[in-house]
Amino acid sequence: MCSAKRAGFYVESVSHYADSDLIKCGDVTRFIRDEFPGVITDADYTGVKALVKGLAYDHAILAAGFETLDIPRTAGNSPSLSSFVNNKDRLRDKLQSLGYPVPKHFDLEDNLSYPVILKPTRGAGGFKNVLIRDKQHLQRSIEQYHDNGWDDFFLEEYVRGIDASASVLSTGKQALTIAINEQLIGLKNLGPMRRFSFCGSLTPLRTNYAKEIEEISNSIATDLGLVGTNGIDFIIGATGPVVIEINPRFQGTLDTIEGALGINLVEAHIRSCQGDLIPPARYNTFACRMIHFAEHDLCVTKTCDHANYMDVPRKGTFIERAKPVISAIGYGKSRDCAFNNALHYIETAKKVYRS
Repeated sequence: MCSAKRAGFYVESVSHYADSDLIKCGDVTRFIRDEFPGVITDADYTGVKALVKGLAYDHAILAAGFETLDIPRTAGNSPSLSSFVNNKDRLRDKLQSLGYPVPKHFDLEDNLSYPVILKPTRGAGGFKNVLIRDKQHLQRSIEQYHDNGWDDFFLEEYVRGIDASASVLSTGKQALTIAINEQLIGLKNLGPMRRFSFCGSLTPLRTNYAKEIEEISNSIATDLGLVGTNGIDFIIGATGPVVIEINPRFQGTLDTIEGALGINLVEAHIRSCQGDLIPPARYNTFACRMIHFAEHDLCVTKTCDHANYMDVPRKGTFIERAKPVISAIGYGKSRDCAFNNALHYIETAKKVYRS
């Protein structure tokens, strides 16, 4: 949203969150539920449609959880394509048929060699993923899935390696990988979270597989007919990159990509939706974004006011333990410098919210 404002647009938003920086960036901000949503419901979809009905706007940009919403003038993938890509089971089968490297799939009846990963068929952020150690653990985890209403799931190979993502701009016929990012997953010094939870990104990721990731990503984007900005998640294992999933929308890497490349991603996204790719950009710094998760239930009484903070909660906001509190971004001439700079702001924020 702030990126859209910097691009010179008049910005109206519909959101679950009433973060103070979100309100500052928008010309008009409307809310569905001022709380961490957990699960997007049918009522949320209906609510968004009702709020945008009758509005005059040039482009609708859909964020995580709403990428399959069917509303006029959406800049991005069609609801049907987004729905297909969001189904990890169907997507993996499609990518495998096209010859792309993907994890092995298992059925419950298979003679499993543990560990394996239990995943929901749909969903982002990794917080529902479970590393299964044995048959008894699998049974307990499936029961917990059912208890939470997560009835669609699958099992796949556990690929050990470096978590990475490629950010791709595509017209549907041409594609450009603009950044390869390091994914920060399950870092315990950022607060309590599940093992595979997304908790930030660092751009760029320096890897010997950069060219291969770029070629795979560009090819996938055109093979599937993706448009606009899309994220392709990889694990760089012992034999090279393996495709894990695709995010057919703006990704959580937006801030580190813009910071490292000095571009405006909303402007680049809209241009690519109109059939025009931006020229390739060079990295001019390292940028790292981290998300702090609440160490305990808290009600915000004071908050952080600095340009390096984002997703800043307003005073009076109630945040449950293990839910996101605030994000911080750091920059540097090296990967470690940017990482430590972001961590410094997180540690400062911890002291504020711990009190």
